[in-house]
Order: sequence, then C-alpha cells, then structure tokens
Amino acid sequence: MEIKKLKLVNFRNYDNLEIEFNKKNTIFIGNNAQGKTNILESIYVLGLTKSFLNVNEKNLIKFDKEFAKIQGTILNNNIESKLEILINEKGKKVKINNQEVKKLSNYISRLNVIIFSPDNIRLLKESPAFRRRYLNIEISQLYGDYIRLLNDFNTILKQRNEYLKVISLKNECDNNYLDILDSKYAQLSVDIYNYRKRFFDKINENLSIYYKKITGYDGLNVKYISNIDYNLDNKIMYENFYKKLKDNYNKDLYYKISMLGPHRDDFKIELDDKDILLYGSQGQVRCSIITFKFAEIPIFNSILNISPILLLDDIFSELDVEKKKKLISFLPDNIQTIITTTDLNMIDTSLFKDLDVYIVNSGNVKLREGND
Repeated sequence: MEIKKLKLVNFRNYDNLEIEFNKKNTIFIGNNAQGKTNILESIYVLGLTKSFLNVNEKNLIKFDKEFAKIQGTILNNNIESKLEILINEKGKKVKINNQEVKKLSNYISRLNVIIFSPDNIRLLKESPAFRRRYLNIEISQLYGDYIRLLNDFNTILKQRNEYLKVISLKNECDNNYLDILDSKYAQLSVDIYNYRKRFFDKINENLSIYYKKITGYDGLNVKYISNIDYNLDNKIMYENFYKKLKDNYNKDLYYKISMLGPHRDDFKIELDDKDILLYGSQGQVRCSIITFKFAEIPIFNSILNISPILLLDDIFSELDVEKKKKLISFLPDNIQTIITTTDLNMIDTSLFKDLDVYIVNSGNVKLREGND
C-alpha cells in the first residue's frame, strides 16, 4: 500500500497543499512549528478519520475557515483509489472514489497507517481508556467487523447501565429483561475479547525478536489484562463470563454501572516479566513502544495481505546514533515510509535506497534541490 498524492485544503496551517510521493521513502525537514507533523497527521486522519494527537476535530480546520478537506490517491495491489474526508462544524464526511460512504466500517482499512512519534510514550503513561482507544483503532484497521462489535457493545452497555439505575430507583427488576441484556452483553464482550487477544498474541510472536534486533536485549512481551477468562471453547468462555456478570450484579447495582467487560480492559509492556514503565529506563520504554509498533507490521501482512504506511514523526531525536542506524536498517524495503525531522544530520540518508527530501517552512513545502 502506498499514498501517491496528497491534497490539503484549510487543514491546520495549510491553505492549499499538493504533494506527490514518487519515492518509497520521504523525509520532511524543517524547524519546529512549520507544519511537518501536520502532513503526517493529515495522512493519518485520511486513513482513520481521527487524529493521533487526540484533539477535537474542529482544531484540524485552519483558523477562520469553515471546513478542512483531505484528499489522497492510494495505490493498493496495483489498484488506484481516491479517498476524501471533509471536516466542518457539523462533523465529517468521507468518500471513496467520489462516492460518499455512510458507515465508517466500510471506509476504515482503505488506508492503513502506523504512526511513530515522541507522543507515543503516552501509550504507557496515560490511562487504560487511552490504551483501549489505541487498541480499538489498530484492530479496526484489521477487521471491519470489529467496529460494528464495538458499536453494538457500547449500545448494550448504555442500556444495561440505564436499567441498573432504573432498578435502583424503583427497587424492582424485570429479571427476564435483565437476562436478555446480560446474555447479549456477555456474548459481545467475549467476541471483543477474542479479537483483542488474537491481536496481542500476534504482537508477541515478534515483539521480543524485534526488540533484540534494535536494542540487543530480548524478553519483551505485552500482557493483556481483562476480567474475561480465556478458554479455547467460546461457549464455555461465554458461560463463565455470564456467570461472573450475574455474581457481580449486586456490586453493579450499588454503583449503577457495569463493572465487568471489555470497557475495563488494559494492557502493559513487560521486560523480563516486569512492567517496563515502572522498572525500565526512559530509553527502554521508548524503544519498547517503537518495537510494539514494528510488531504490528506483519499482522497487516498476514491478515490483509498488505503493508501499512509507516509515519515516523521526529522519533530519531529520541535515539542514540547506534539505535538510529539499527532502526533505519530495520525499516522494510517494501514499505512506504514518511519521516519528519528538524535536522537531517540526525538521519544517515545513505541508508535509504529510494528517497525524496522536502523542506517545510511556514506551511510552504518544496522538494530539496539535488534530489534524484
């Protein structure tokens, strides 16, 4: 998968920008606050309909403008398609080949991206809700059905919580209705759990191997934390969780919310079975997240038979010289990689076989002279 053309209208600090990506690797160089990250952000938004910076959509619209538009030409398995997202005060609209798409589940996965940025350390430092949001975005790129499951679960979660409040207020319960809610709630919870566990299992297949290639050390793994107990038999897993839900009923009723389910899931990265955020150095934490992202690449290959686009936002400033070289050499040759940096000296460009360099200055982007 590659992005061949990108057009921005009223996006962040860009009035009207058009870029053609003619090489496998592209570097955008410029001082801070010139618009480099905005370019990567626009590609991410084009693919996933939301920013990796976790900001309000209205902030993506250039000041004093009524809308922002991102258009991209995507090449996937030699098939070209055009994607578009329009953002205004009312919300957003997405199009594929000029045809509006009503369901995001039919749009997401048309452009698959993995973002690397210094902000990624928040993945471990922020709340479980932040990590679940990241997890949902990544899995949604892989499985179109996952978005529907999440929407269905959020609907039944809201219904169950509302009914718990009704029971508490009226001090009476329709057990048949509660059983129907609980049955659907339990099944959707188990289905979401299975998608998430499958994702983490695939991450762990390569995580320690990749970490050793970048740092020289192994023993890295990701631990999935859930109140659903795994079982090879889905029916047994459902029955066990349904029973747990019933056993927890009085507690749920006391707090008037559902205490168990995938909306309480979390994960952590461990090095030698210890939480790397608590026991690892700052460098180990940053490298573990970079490795986690790299471990996602073969998942896209195996499930979708495509390679995602890699977006590297100024991550080389966080690494020493040796790790920079290892990271660049670790980038797959067949994957489009788009990089931002404030200093080209941080990157050994001789390690890239196919490279364009753009200079970004106050929202102006131009190809560096001397590019092949």
